[in-house]
Amino acid sequence: REIRRKKLCMKKWSKIHGNDSPDNLQLKIKIIYDSSVDQLPADKRRLVKDKLFPQAIDYLQRAFSVRRRVGPVLLSRQCATNQYMRKRDDPHRYCQEACADVTRCGPVTVPQHHLQQCKVCSESGKSCGPSGPPDGPGVEGSDFVLYVSGVTTERCGQENIVAYAAYCQLEAELDRPIAGYANLCPAMISSQPQEFEGMLSTVKHEIIHALGFSAGLFAFYHDDDGKPLTPRFASGLPAFNESLGLYQWSEAVIRRVTRLWDVRGGVMVRHQVHVLVTPRVVEEARRHFNCPILEGMELENQGGTGTELNHWEKRLLENEAMTGSHTQNRVFSRLTLAIMEDSGWYRANYSLARRLDWGRGLGCDFVMKSCKFWMDRQKRHAVTPYCDTVRASPLQLTCRQDQLAVAVCNLQKYPQELPLEYQYFERIPDVAADQLPFFGGAVEIADYCPFSQEFSWHLSGEYQRNSYCRVAENQPDRWRNYGAEQYGPDSVCLYQKSAFVMEQCTRKMTYPDWGSGCYKVSCSVQGLWVHVQDRSFACGRRGQLLSVSVRVNDWVYNGVLVCPACSDFCDDCPPPHQLLPANASRSGPIGQCLPGSPRVTSGRPGSPQVTSGRLSCRKHLQDYSCCISRINRNIIVFCFFFFT
Repeated sequence: REIRRKKLCMKKWSKIHGNDSPDNLQLKIKIIYDSSVDQLPADKRRLVKDKLFPQAIDYLQRAFSVRRRVGPVLLSRQCATNQYMRKRDDPHRYCQEACADVTRCGPVTVPQHHLQQCKVCSESGKSCGPSGPPDGPGVEGSDFVLYVSGVTTERCGQENIVAYAAYCQLEAELDRPIAGYANLCPAMISSQPQEFEGMLSTVKHEIIHALGFSAGLFAFYHDDDGKPLTPRFASGLPAFNESLGLYQWSEAVIRRVTRLWDVRGGVMVRHQVHVLVTPRVVEEARRHFNCPILEGMELENQGGTGTELNHWEKRLLENEAMTGSHTQNRVFSRLTLAIMEDSGWYRANYSLARRLDWGRGLGCDFVMKSCKFWMDRQKRHAVTPYCDTVRASPLQLTCRQDQLAVAVCNLQKYPQELPLEYQYFERIPDVAADQLPFFGGAVEIADYCPFSQEFSWHLSGEYQRNSYCRVAENQPDRWRNYGAEQYGPDSVCLYQKSAFVMEQCTRKMTYPDWGSGCYKVSCSVQGLWVHVQDRSFACGRRGQLLSVSVRVNDWVYNGVLVCPACSDFCDDCPPPHQLLPANASRSGPIGQCLPGSPRVTSGRPGSPQVTSGRLSCRKHLQDYSCCISRINRNIIVFCFFFFT
C-alpha cells in the first residue's frame, strides 16, 4: 500500500481485444518469486510457493476479468535522478539525462528482460529519444505481473505487519496497474494449520491492494465508457495532493461527509468521514445496510499511512477482508468486488463473494451514526454487533456474531482518556464515572467501538490454537477441556447457562471463565441436534436449556447449554409442533476412585487477569497461570506459562 507519486507507463499494446468474450479476458496474473523466497525455511517456502500464492491467484483470476487486454507487459525503467518528463500526447515517461541502472518494484529488482528501452530527454527537454539496450521481450500472456518477496524490511519491524503490497506501474490507456509486489515478513509467516485461512486471506488482501483498492489509485479510476472519473491536466495526470502524497481524486470517486455523532454526556459532535461514491459501491452499500439514503461506503479514517483511506471502515464492516486489520473470519464481500469493478479496469464475478453478516440490514441508524447511538437504542435488547461487557477476570465468554467461534467482548480500559469523539459510555458496572472516558474497544480503527472477538491461546509465547470452532486442531487437551467441548468441521459456538462442573468422587473442579463453548451439531428431519461426547440432545426451540451430564476420562461433566434456533444452522427445519420434545439428560454414575485416577486440587484453576489491556499474569498454586493480552493482528490471546 505504498504511496506512489509517479505514474509509469508500459509499452502501448498493439491490439485491443474489444470483442473478446469475458472468458477470454479472465485476469491473468504472473508470479515472479524473488530469490529471498527460496531462502526462507523449507516449511515457510513450501507454504508460500505451493499453497498461499497459487490459491490466492486462483481465486483472484476467477473473481476478476480485465475489460481490455494488453501485452506483453513491459515496464518503464526508473530514472537516475527520480525526475522524469512527459510530452503532450505521448504515453511514455522520459528520464532527465539518464535511466537508473536498476529498476525496482518494492524490494524486488525487476529483471532486465521485463524492461523497456530507456527513454531520456536533455536537461532543456528539447531533445528526447531512446537510449541504451532495446526493449526486452517482456512478460507474455499476463495482465499483471506480481513480484513476491520474503524480506525483513524496515516496515516489517512495525507492529503486527504480516505482509504489505503495492502497485508499481500502470498501463497508458486506462491507467490499470500492470505490475506490483507483495512482501511477506518472514518472522510473521505462520505454517500452523489453524492459521492458514488467515494467512491466505492476508495474501489475497494485499494483492487486491496492488490490483486497484488503493488510495494512490483512486484518482485514476475510469467509468464504464473508459473516461477518467477525475479530470486530467494536459500531461494526462490529475492534480497532485502534496499533503497526502498522492494524486487527488474527484468527488465522483470520494466525497467528504460530516456525520452528527453522539458521544457521552448527551453531547453531539461532528464526525468527518471519506465516503467512496462510485455507482456499484453505492448500490451494494445501500442494499447491505438497508439504507436507501446512504451516500456510499465509508473508508477507514484511522491507522495512519497505509491503513487510512486504503480500507473499508472497520466499525461498519468489521470482518470484511478489506478492512484494515485481521480480527476474525475475514470474508471478501460484494462490496470489495464492486469497488474493483468501479475502477473501470475489471469485471467481477459476484458468485465468488461471500456473505457478510456484520451490519447486514441494520439500517441507516447503524451505518450513519455512532456506535453509542446504536447501543443506546438497543439497550432493551442485545447491542449486537457491538458489546458492552468489560474484558476482565474472570472472563465472560460469548459467541462470535456468526456463532462459529468462542469470543470475548474487547471493551477495555486505556491508560489515557480517549478523544471525546470516541467516548461512548454513560455508565459501566463497577466503573467510576470519572473513569468512563478511559474505556473503549480494543481495536482503534473500529472507532474504539467494542465488539466480540475470537482469540488465541499461546504457551510460553508460542501459538497453540484459536477459538474458531470448525478447526479440529483447535481441540483443547483433555486436561484443559473444562466444558466437554468438541472442535471440528460440524461444530458451532453454543452459550452455556452455567459453568460446567467436573466431578470425580469427592472432588469437584470448575473453570471461572465460561459462557460459551464449541459443540458438534447436526441436522435431521427432526430438527437440530447437539452432540456432547457420546450423548445427543434434540433442540426443540431457541433458548431451550439442555442439561448435559457426560463422562470423559473418569470425570463426569455437568453443565447446561442453550439451544440456538434450528434455522441458524439447518436449511430445512420442521414446524415447531413437529419438533422433538426437550431431552431429559441423566448423569452417569461417578464410579469408584480408582488407583491412578487423575487428582486435582479442589477449587478452580488459575484465571486470567487483565490490567489496562496490557499483559499481566497472576501466579497460582496450580501448574500454570494464564494471562490475556491483545497482540498480533488484533487477536485476543491467552497465554499459558508452566512452572518447573
